[in-house]
Amino acid sequence: MDESLPGLREMRMFVAVYEERSFTAAAAREFATQSGVSQHVKQIEESLGVQLFDRQKKTVEPTAAGDLFYQHCVEVLAASSKTLWALETFESGLSGEVRFGLTPTLATHQLAPAYLRLTTQNPNAAIAVIDAPSNMLIDMVRARELDFAIIPSISQPPPDLVTTLFAATPAFLVSSIAHASGFGHGDAIELDRLAGLKLLAPDSREHEQWIGSQPGVPSRQGRSHRLDAVLATLDLIRQSEWMAILPGLLFVHEISADPSERDFRLNPFSGAGLTLELLVVRPPQPTPSLLTQAAVRALQQVTEEHILLLSNFSSDNEPAAGQSVARIER
Repeated sequence: MDESLPGLREMRMFVAVYEERSFTAAAAREFATQSGVSQHVKQIEESLGVQLFDRQKKTVEPTAAGDLFYQHCVEVLAASSKTLWALETFESGLSGEVRFGLTPTLATHQLAPAYLRLTTQNPNAAIAVIDAPSNMLIDMVRARELDFAIIPSISQPPPDLVTTLFAATPAFLVSSIAHASGFGHGDAIELDRLAGLKLLAPDSREHEQWIGSQPGVPSRQGRSHRLDAVLATLDLIRQSEWMAILPGLLFVHEISADPSERDFRLNPFSGAGLTLELLVVRPPQPTPSLLTQAAVRALQQVTEEHILLLSNFSSDNEPAAGQSVARIER
């Protein structure tokens, strides 16, 4: 007996004869000649040193060795088909490596679905992602440790990096679901009522510049409270009377959650509202690879889908003409 098994083609011929119980029918099934199928089966028997079919009867009947060999052939052919099917996915998409960074604004809910899309469409690609503050991401892009990063526009990227607009997310006033403000989840509020609120700022200078640039917003008085940690900010809001103005992309799942499952009360701003622009920053050279462009596009697609949900939430809760707007009583 030879130490090597017959090839897949020979196994398929044998399986066809076994299942059809006819060399002629097997030949038609495998698009071969009857003599060719018979010869392949004869070669298998000679290489294995066993008889697989009893040819003395009117019909082609397998021997005990043929029954056993058939079971193993079916397993081998199934494994071969499964392997080829699995490898087919690697024939498409882009290859290479892309490295990018995000702030928690996008990393919280947008990264996972975008990452799944990107890896599914490009199974040969190596993708590395980091979640970090804007200043760290800017330094890593400048050092060419990242191909690009997406940061809030208030982080003021330096002029030596290429900057393009990525998206603009609505911002909400965020408070605990049990906050004693007296207005409901989704009520639109006026920007001029922010003065005197117990607000947390993720970055005192940049946040004040962002909020203060909005028309109708009075200048803040007193101390500026800084807590530059997203998870800690959310946890503090959840447990206290503190509020914050935060990008809506952090709460895309909260807007449609069942009331019993909500942790936060979200309030859009009336009129033109309040938005935060997000920027893509990258080194001036080299030109972004196709994989880098695909990564930006995947993130942008998911982000735009989520922003549409947020915009609908804001417009659905905008008061009609003549209707009063919720105000925060101080």
